[in-house]
Amino acid sequence: MRTMLFVGALSVVAGLGVGAGERSAQGTPSSPAATLEGTWRVEITVRNCDTGQPVFNTPFPALASFARGGTLTTSDGGMSPAARGAGHGVWWRSQGRTFAALTEAFTFGPTGVRTGTQRLSQEIELDHQGMAFQSRIASVVLDTAGQVTFTGCATSIGRRLD
Repeated sequence: MRTMLFVGALSVVAGLGVGAGERSAQGTPSSPAATLEGTWRVEITVRNCDTGQPVFNTPFPALASFARGGTLTTSDGGMSPAARGAGHGVWWRSQGRTFAALTEAFTFGPTGVRTGTQRLSQEIELDHQGMAFQSRIASVVLDTAGQVTFTGCATSIGRRLD
């Protein structure tokens, strides 16, 4: 169960927040090369936080939709939607082609009872053409009392859905 929760937990992008004014896509040009706005196909590779080595042989798929104004919605193919709900969050430009995002999703046990929340923090680097990105992800799973039950790491690559 812990491994399954981790796989689901690392489905998409997220990052550390700063001031509320910086949590939007502030002044984002409409050029795809300059923004994350849009929907992306994402592949997540779960990694050992100490060594950086992949934990599983293959990455798992996810979808991420970055909306104008700085909101984010995610879903993943890493585990059943009965075990982890959709991710909801915020994203913002850090500087240049570097972005950050913070996403949260509810987690559920085998009987459907809510077991907690998963938070994903991510740093995202957009390529020069604006058609792909790479990211580093940190995951924290909290129980319903807000206590950390698991932490993990991953990387992802994203390609625009067109």
